[in-house]
Amino acid sequence: MPIPTNQYKDIVKDYVAYKLRQNHIFVEGYNQDLSTETSRHLRRVADELIADNRDLFDSMCDQLHLTPTTTYPTFVGIADEIFQTGKNWGRIVAFFAFGATLAVYCSRREELFNLIDDIVEWVSRYMDQNLAEWVEENGGWQGFTDFFQPDDSPKKEGSGSGRGWGMAAVCGIGIGALLMLATRG
Repeated sequence: MPIPTNQYKDIVKDYVAYKLRQNHIFVEGYNQDLSTETSRHLRRVADELIADNRDLFDSMCDQLHLTPTTTYPTFVGIADEIFQTGKNWGRIVAFFAFGATLAVYCSRREELFNLIDDIVEWVSRYMDQNLAEWVEENGGWQGFTDFFQPDDSPKKEGSGSGRGWGMAAVCGIGIGALLMLATRG
């Protein structure tokens, strides 16, 4: 049975709020830290991904030429591209990183500022409609935290390291899709 949308929404909203605060952007409804163990783990893994691909994430939204009417179709196109050839935890991390990057970008633009809540809803809905079954089949959020063990934690055989080649391997396709779409313009 898929995870209810509100569970995804809590994780999505927490990550977006975290990225807004990290960028010194304070938006009503996004100023509190209500993190859970899962959301803190997502923060760590996604921050590593963004740090390893800083140039891409810093310039991606500028290259998309977003407007209030093109933001949602662009979001869906990129989300579909990330998962076009399959689903894995790395691509889900890339998807969260993209969604939060998009929210931060929109928060800095007067004409797009009102889309922050929409972006949280879009990411949550996409998770629910397109990824929930896969997430459940792969251990739910516990499967996510098990897959991305911190470098100093014992790893289960076949789990990702959360750093280095393991992160690059599982996130590569998602990052490749983001790069391809960001430079299409």
